[in-house]
Amino acid sequence: MFDLIPHRRGMRNTVPSFITQYGPIREVRFIRKPDGTPDGGVHQLFTIVGRTDDSTIPQCTADILPQPDFETQLRNRNLSFRIPLQMFGLGLIDSIQDIEILAHHDVTAGIRAPLGIQGVPNRSGNDGTITRFGWKAQNKSLTMFSGEAYNVEMGVTNELFPQAVEELPACNGPNKNHPNDSTRVDTNDSRNQSFNNPIHLLADWMQFTLFMRFLDGPKPVPFSLSAQRGQQLFGTDVNHPGIGCFACHTPQMMTAAHVESESLESKQVKLFSDLLLHHMGNGLADNITQGAAQGDMFRTTPLWGVGQRFFFLHDGRTNNLLEAILAHRSGDQGGNNQGGNNQGGNNQGGNNQGGNNQGGYPPSEANSVINRFQALPVMDKQAILDFLRSL
Repeated sequence: MFDLIPHRRGMRNTVPSFITQYGPIREVRFIRKPDGTPDGGVHQLFTIVGRTDDSTIPQCTADILPQPDFETQLRNRNLSFRIPLQMFGLGLIDSIQDIEILAHHDVTAGIRAPLGIQGVPNRSGNDGTITRFGWKAQNKSLTMFSGEAYNVEMGVTNELFPQAVEELPACNGPNKNHPNDSTRVDTNDSRNQSFNNPIHLLADWMQFTLFMRFLDGPKPVPFSLSAQRGQQLFGTDVNHPGIGCFACHTPQMMTAAHVESESLESKQVKLFSDLLLHHMGNGLADNITQGAAQGDMFRTTPLWGVGQRFFFLHDGRTNNLLEAILAHRSGDQGGNNQGGNNQGGNNQGGNNQGGNNQGGYPPSEANSVINRFQALPVMDKQAILDFLRSL
C-alpha cells in the first residue's frame, strides 16, 4: 500500500520523506505562503497527474498540477504535520452540551489556578457554540468534520463543501458535476448513479457521518493494581486530584438528556478531555491558527483508547507514551523549548518545522503537572503509564 497509493492507476507522485512505510499517516500544512503571509491550509500529498482510468483529463499534466515541493518546504521549516484522530465515540462527544463542558471547567477552577492551567473553548463563527472536533477543536460537528474531510483530504466535493479545492478545468474534466457527492434524486445513470434503492438516497459523506456517530467509545481493560494506583495519581475529581492530570483530561461527561437518537442520550462519556484549548508552549507549537486556537494551542486530546494507539501527539512524533507525556512540558526552566524540532523521536520527519519560538508563546499550561510527574518515584510513573495503557 505504501507504494501503491501514490502510484496507483498511473499516477506519478513521489512519496515525501516524512511519510515512512511503518510510520504514522500524516496530513501536511504549510505554515506560510511564498509571500510570507500565514497559510495553515492542508496541502494534498498526491495529485492525479498520470491517471490512466479517466479519459476526461488527458491534459492534466505536472506543469498544470504539480505535486507540492515538500522537500524544499521541509528544509525551510515551513511544514506542520497532523495525524488522524480516532473515530470511536464521536457521536457521544457530539451529544455533549456546552453547559456540561463549561460546568466541568468551573468545578476545577480551584485546582487549575495554582497549576497555571486555563483552558478556553474554540467557538463557531456562526452561532458562537463550542466547537470540539479536530486537533484544535476547529470543527463544530461530526457533519462538518465529515464534509471537510471528504473535500480537503479526498478531493470529493459535497453539499457542505461544494467547491473543489483545485478547480483547474484540465484536471477536473468537462463532465464532472459539483458537488461530486450529494443526496441523489436521479432515477438513472445520466449524471451520478442509479439510486432507485432507498438506502442510497443519502450522500456517501452523510452516510459516513452516520457511521461515525454510532461507533461506541473505546472500552478500558480491567485495571491491574498498578493501573489502579495510576488512576489515583492521575486524579479523578476535585476531591481526589492526584498530580492534576484530570484538570485538563476530564475523566467523564454526560450527553444531553434528550437526543434525537435514544442511544446517545444521558450517556456517560469517559473521554478524558475537557474539549477546551490550552497553551502547550513552543515545544508542541505548530504555528497554525484556527479560530481561537493560536499557534501553540491544542484541544485536550481525549485519552480513551490511548492504550490502542501506536503514535502520539498531534504530529505523531513518537510511539513512546512516556516521551509524549514529557513533551507536554515546554517553556519553563529546564523544559523543552525547541519549537517542536525534537530529532530524538522515533520517526524522523514527524517534527513540526516551524522553527524555534516563532510565536513567542507562553509556557505550556501543563508544566506544573509534568514537574509533579517527574518528581514521582519510578514505580508511580509506571503506574500512570499502566493506567493510560488500560484505557
